[in-house]
Formats: sequence, structure tokens, C-alpha cells
Amino acid sequence: MSESLQYLLNPLQYEYMLRAIWVSALVGGVCGFLSSFVTLKGWSLMGDALSHAVVPGVVIAYLLGLPFALGAFVAAILATGAMAFIRAQSRIREDATIGIVFTSFFALGLVLITAFPAGLDLKVILYGNILGIAAGDVMQVVVIAVVVLCLLGLKWRDLMLYCFDANQARALGIKPMVLHMILLGSLAAVSVAALQAVGAILVLAMLVTPGATAYLLTDRFGKMIWISSGLGIVTSMLGSYASYFLNGATGGCIVSLQALVFLGVFVLAPKHGLLASRRARLKEEIVVKEGVS
Repeated sequence: MSESLQYLLNPLQYEYMLRAIWVSALVGGVCGFLSSFVTLKGWSLMGDALSHAVVPGVVIAYLLGLPFALGAFVAAILATGAMAFIRAQSRIREDATIGIVFTSFFALGLVLITAFPAGLDLKVILYGNILGIAAGDVMQVVVIAVVVLCLLGLKWRDLMLYCFDANQARALGIKPMVLHMILLGSLAAVSVAALQAVGAILVLAMLVTPGATAYLLTDRFGKMIWISSGLGIVTSMLGSYASYFLNGATGGCIVSLQALVFLGVFVLAPKHGLLASRRARLKEEIVVKEGVS
């Protein structure tokens, strides 16, 4: 075996790297799947809000010995209820309401973490620690991934209709509130899973970037889901693998790679890319000039 090949295979000799790679791939795939709905629904800011708002729920669940996902879900419900109450009882715009609530919840989480220094590590919450993930946390990520994928897989058509037009979904006998809760709960649960990989700061990127990239590549939602999930899996695997050689934060490597892929697609996408849009405008201008002449 050549030295260069041996060098490239070095990360695969360590159990912690193999575990980090496949767990990151699992998280990336689930985030990519959910990202399609987040992009379609226009919930990017909501995803950012929940990824930060779940922090106090995670901390409290840890202190009480409860599953992280349960604490995250309760925190997400409370945050959403607070947003809805403030929006209904005041003239404050929705974006400002979301900003106030999620920063308040996030600040509460930071206070709880620093108040109990023997508990959760602040850096783990903010930046993730996929290389040092414990066996119990791995199982939690697997359970969250399976449950979320099953829910989204069974309800993806209804969710697609709800994201396109909630009123049309209601007219067809579909209950938008149930679908809203499914999306909300999935966002909260996946945020907890992604905390292990990239931390609270970068969760939003994994929940938005794959879906936004896929949105530029296809006009069919079913195909968009597959592309988004595939991008999430591949970029998470490669980002984790590259972090070994770069000696950089795994979450930062994953999100940076996703950003590079998005930039490439943004410029080069065959139909909705920047170059394609410019070519289409030039053709329209030429047709208009020819018509005038």
C-alpha cells in the first residue's frame, strides 16, 4: 500500500472517527430531509429560533435525568406559544417576536449551563462534540433519526401540501395543526440530534443549506427531498473525514463544505443558477430587440 493511500486511510483506523463519520452522516441525512420542508415552508428563521430555544430544555432534561428530546420538545412548545402570544397581543412584527423569544430562551440556557458547571459543557452545546460522543448519546441520535424519518416519510405528501398552501390542505380535510406540530416537533428533536454534531450555533445551517441547494437543482419536491438528504449525508461524511486532516472543528468543516456546495450550485445550477439566469435574460433581451427591429 502506497504511503499516500495509507495517509488517506489513517482516519478510518480509529473507532472514534468511524463513529463520528457515520453519526454525522445520519444527522446530516435527517437534517437534509427536514430541510426540504423548512425551505418550502419558509421556516428558516423558525428553524434558527428553535435550534437556540431548545437549549434550556436540553439542560433541564439533563439535570432531571430525562431524555434530551423531551426537554427540547417542551422548550420548543413553550417558545412557540410565547411567540404566538406576543404576536397576538401586540403590534410587534413576527420576525422581531421570533428574535426576542429565541434569544431569551438561549440566554436562559446559557445561564443554566453556567449555574451548574458540573453538568453540561458550554462548548459542547455551542459547538458540538461529535468526536467524543458517548454511547448513550449515539443511541439517542439513532432513535430521534428513526422516529423523525418515519413521521416525515409517512406524512410527506400531506406536509408538502401544508407547506405549499395550508388553506388548501384544510379544504381537503387535512388538519394543518397536526402537521404543524409534526414539523415543530421534528425541528425540535432534530435540533437536539444536530447539537451533538455541530452545536447550537451551526444547527440552522444543516437545517437550511441542503434544502436551499436542492431547491436550485429541481422543481419537483419528491426529487428535492432525495437531493437534500443526499447532500446532507455526503457533506457530513466528508466534513467529518476532512476535520481529521485539517485539525479543525467537525461542525465547522461540515457546514463550510455545505456552504461551498451551495455556492457552486448557486452559480452553476443548469436552470436556476446565476449563470443560467443571466443567459436567459440575455436571450429575452435579444428576442425583444429582434422583435422591435
